Amino acid sequence: MGPLKKVFFLVESSLWGCLTWPLMIRSLLLIFSPMTAWQKIADQSWHFLVVFLFSVAPLLLASCALEGWAMLKFGVGKGIFGDTIIMDQDKIISFQILQLVLNLGLMFLGALFIKWICQGFQTEATYQQAFTLTAYGLTPVFWLRFLDSAPAIPTWLCWGIAALGIMTILYHGIALMLQPSTSIGFGLYLVSSFSLVAFSGIAHFVATGILTERFELPSLVRVLGAWIP
Repeated sequence: MGPLKKVFFLVESSLWGCLTWPLMIRSLLLIFSPMTAWQKIADQSWHFLVVFLFSVAPLLLASCALEGWAMLKFGVGKGIFGDTIIMDQDKIISFQILQLVLNLGLMFLGALFIKWICQGFQTEATYQQAFTLTAYGLTPVFWLRFLDSAPAIPTWLCWGIAALGIMTILYHGIALMLQPSTSIGFGLYLVSSFSLVAFSGIAHFVATGILTERFELPSLVRVLGAWIP
């Protein structure tokens, strides 16, 4: 199982992202021009699978591919001020598979949790609306993974910036997608955004803990990483 095949696997998964880059860029507009971008998303009202397949999944795959390639080529920064170390290729691919699984769970299960929060605030929300909010809300995590691919940059600094991005995107997204009453809108925003940031932090803690060998990699993920040609 040569290293070129490993790199090819990681890079080829970003091809879909290159082909759908206009929809990927929309998630950046949510940070820099949130009112216009969210209004367009709300008007289009795409099915949640369309949002996932053509807007979010390409970005997720591209970020994992680039990060995996950078880990293979430049190594991994261990700890906040630790040395850069070279890791086994199978372990890097297993780590990227784990990140994909965690992020997919974060999107689909997080959307259910956001929907449940909306019900607690007496606000009607479909799963489609909740998933759109959750998926686009998590895109700063995926964008910052490109920066996180540099071993000299602390991974928790990248996550902290992404957390601010999550809160920025959801501030306008909840208002335009759900249109809650003014008396509960801010409370709904705080609970939803803090919950998503917390879940994202837990997922990042688990992933980095396994990468730095604080936790043990699940056996199924290890098998998948070794099986991929």
